Amino acid sequence: MKDMTKRDDDRAAQAGELRAHYELEYGRAKPNRFAGRLSEGAIAVVLDPDVAAVFTTSEEANQALRVLIGALGNLAETPDLLDRVRINTGP
Repeated sequence: MKDMTKRDDDRAAQAGELRAHYELEYGRAKPNRFAGRLSEGAIAVVLDPDVAAVFTTSEEANQALRVLIGALGNLAETPDLLDRVRINTGP
């Protein structure tokens, strides 16, 4: 039992350190199956679980964001508007 504790302590100490060299097995690598879904200039965004439950597709999320952009109007005319939205909605 004492040996297990020592081994766990050693692993925890090493977890914060990077190894000097990693052996990657490129023969076992797989192509990114999601890469084809992104159009040029697109970015990937991670949604919080509560938001992802409402917007289950990228089309739904994009449509909602476009409506929000339209509702906010031209931010140049009201530069503090975005700050007020952030303060009122919280993280």
